[in-house]
Amino acid sequence: MRRKLSACLVASLALVAGGAAAQTPAKPRVVVTTDPELDDSNSLLRYLLNSTDFQTEGLIYASSQFHWKGDGKGTTWFVAGREYDRNGRKVCPCTHWRWGEGERFVDDAVEAYEKAYPNLKVHDPRYPTPAVLKSKIRWGNVEFDGDMSKETDGSKLIEQLLLDDKPGPIYLLAWGGQSTIGRALKSIKDRYEGRPEWPTIRAKVSKKAIIQAFGDQDNVYEKYIKPNWPEIEFRQMSTQTYGYGARNAVQPEDRLYLTADWMRQNVSSRGPIGAHYRV
Repeated sequence: MRRKLSACLVASLALVAGGAAAQTPAKPRVVVTTDPELDDSNSLLRYLLNSTDFQTEGLIYASSQFHWKGDGKGTTWFVAGREYDRNGRKVCPCTHWRWGEGERFVDDAVEAYEKAYPNLKVHDPRYPTPAVLKSKIRWGNVEFDGDMSKETDGSKLIEQLLLDDKPGPIYLLAWGGQSTIGRALKSIKDRYEGRPEWPTIRAKVSKKAIIQAFGDQDNVYEKYIKPNWPEIEFRQMSTQTYGYGARNAVQPEDRLYLTADWMRQNVSSRGPIGAHYRV
């Protein structure tokens, strides 16, 4: 009898364990698109420190009205009302805007993570390897502010993810502009609209894509995504909690944690990721 009870107990525990494993939710599938703005660079470091909780599908260079690379051919660009066209300041048309020569901010963040990885995996073995993260880096539509005229490696990756048959949503984080996301959606629409499978594909992509944006930084959402893909969920994220003006967005007793002195002592002096953090 004791052996039978033991066997039953083991079997019961196995079923419970199996049920618990089956109920473990899948990690959210995430694509980060970002320009080189200071707060977004810091956001990328914080994302990498929390990357155990996500299935990182893409780390994509993006442009915005505040940062665009140009095409390297001397082509000039101008959008009325941008920061170079305000308060009597008319700097552009210009060939690029606030984009550093040899800019590689996404690679820099992953390389800082790579230096910290031996310590990170001691605390949690689920941290993705630097090689895995490097394999997710792509260049998106960075040439001009809001320009969707070309497919890019970044837009092709997003297109592929939205069309695959894996379950669950794709969270498209837009920390800069949305031109790379918009280009991916435009490529899908251009390729399938008018074909018998278009209604099914449109419904699938509309359900699968979730855009989480820090504003519409290149007007692509308002001009293209919203009119052509109105069913896609669009989430407007807080732009102050960890952005400019953050000290005015928190309780007075918490402002200490956003001072340069506190950051220097507790963040920027702590390892390679902290050294890469900017205040």
